[in-house]
Amino acid sequence: MRVMIVGAGAIGGFLAAKIHQGGHEVCVVARGPHLAAIQADGLRLRSPDGAEIIAKVAADDGPERFGSQDLVITTLKAPALPSMLPRLGAALAAGAPLAAAMNGVFWWYGHGFKVGGQEADTRRLDPDGALAAIPPQRAMGIVIHSTNEVIAPGVVQNRSAKNRFVIGGPTAESMATAATIADALNGPGLTMLADADIRRVMWRKLLRNLSSAPASVLTGGEAYDVLNDPDARSVAQALFAEGAAVAATHGFSELAQEAPDVFRVGGGARQKPSMSQDVDRGRPMEIDTILRSVQDFARQCAVPTPTLDTVIALVLLRARLVGAYPRPPAQQPADGQ
Repeated sequence: MRVMIVGAGAIGGFLAAKIHQGGHEVCVVARGPHLAAIQADGLRLRSPDGAEIIAKVAADDGPERFGSQDLVITTLKAPALPSMLPRLGAALAAGAPLAAAMNGVFWWYGHGFKVGGQEADTRRLDPDGALAAIPPQRAMGIVIHSTNEVIAPGVVQNRSAKNRFVIGGPTAESMATAATIADALNGPGLTMLADADIRRVMWRKLLRNLSSAPASVLTGGEAYDVLNDPDARSVAQALFAEGAAVAATHGFSELAQEAPDVFRVGGGARQKPSMSQDVDRGRPMEIDTILRSVQDFARQCAVPTPTLDTVIALVLLRARLVGAYPRPPAQQPADGQ
């Protein structure tokens, strides 16, 4: 397969190296010193045991020169995807599917999916309608279970003993294509699975992100700290419970039973969630896909989320102060003030 990875950072770099190792023709879109290093020396992927592979992939700062692809995988943060879409015209021209490997709610989540007789409210994820131009039969999402870090330009360190990616889409046609993709990409060190119930898979990870990511943003702690400190843990448990109540209105009530696993003693990664890393670096954050979409779903189904509402307000302020989330329109003072 001809596979383009848009955003060859930690996750994208891992996918690019492993897919290339599987014998596929891979090109990547990257930028800055990371791009320069990939162009000069190849993309280097190190495993937890210290082994290293070097993937000699084609690399550029944009997708335009690579031409038509069989598959485009984007690992861009959700806020960056709409502006990248017009540049993917040539890559998608022959009907290639677009799979977003990301955290949170996929933009196509509401397609054909009714909640209380209404389509799930995902307007926040595509406010200008740019992503709606992607035909649903070619739209896919990938749920990520793999921990990686760019430790130097051109070098990605994998930190997971198991690396599992679950792909799916909103229609029967997209699911059939997802199954074909999974069969083609599944290989050594890369478990790629297709799941017809991809929304359930998405929610399962989303509830875990919801529990630890916002508290990490506000405290600077790692996921482990949030889930094992007795006071912070109570906030994380409340966030999980509220999120699980929202998931139940979407037909995924059994996910609430996973709380004991999420909050087991000693659980939680010894690193900051990606949302917390983003705020530290002043980068655009996935607040809409991980937090505010759940809040929107809650409003749609009249589910109270007092803890989530409070936490979102504080996370928004933290993000705005470092330029990682847009500020609301300036309010005009009342007459006489």
